[in-house]
Amino acid sequence: WQDTLDEALARSFTIAKMTDMSLLADTRNAVVQAMESGGGFRESARTIRPVMEAKGWWGKQTVTNPYGDVQEVQLGSPRRLRTIYHTNRRSAVMAAQYQRMLEAVDTHPYWQYWAILDGRTRKRHAAMHGTVYAHDDPFWQYNYPPNGYNCRCTVKALNRRDAEAAKKKKSDLEAINQYIGTDQ
Repeated sequence: WQDTLDEALARSFTIAKMTDMSLLADTRNAVVQAMESGGGFRESARTIRPVMEAKGWWGKQTVTNPYGDVQEVQLGSPRRLRTIYHTNRRSAVMAAQYQRMLEAVDTHPYWQYWAILDGRTRKRHAAMHGTVYAHDDPFWQYNYPPNGYNCRCTVKALNRRDAEAAKKKKSDLEAINQYIGTDQ
C-alpha cells in the first residue's frame, strides 16, 4: 500500500500485502455487506475469514518482497481482520462526510478539526484539535481524517460566525508537485 499514491489510496479499498485482486474484492464485499446490513465487524470477519483461509491468506507466511528479500509476514489474523474492517469503514465514512461538507460550502465554508482527546490520541492529532481553516485551505489536503490507522478524528463544518468565534486560521502550507520516481 505504500506504493499507492495518496490520492489513489484515499479513493481505494486497500489492504497491505494483499495483491490477489479476487481476494481483495471478496474482502471489500464482506466489509461493504457488513456495513450495509448493520452487522459490523463480527459479520465481516465471519464472512471473510474462511475465504482468506481457503485462498492461503491466513497466518504467518514466508514471502519474497518486491526487492527480492525473503521475510516472514503476518497475513490474516483476528487482529488483522479488525484493522482491515475498521480502517476501511472509517475511510468510507470520512469520504462520505467530505462529500456532504463540500455540498454545504455555500453556508458552511469553514471546517474544524476534531480529535478525541483521550489517552489513545496521537500528539499530532491532539495538537490539531479545534483548529479551523477554510474548506479550500491546503491544510485539508494533508490533514483530513483519517490520519493513519485507528484515527478517530473527524471534521465539523462551520458557518462564518462560528468560524470567527473559534479563531479561524490560514495555513502556511502550499501544494507542491514532487516527482517520486517509478516503482519498477
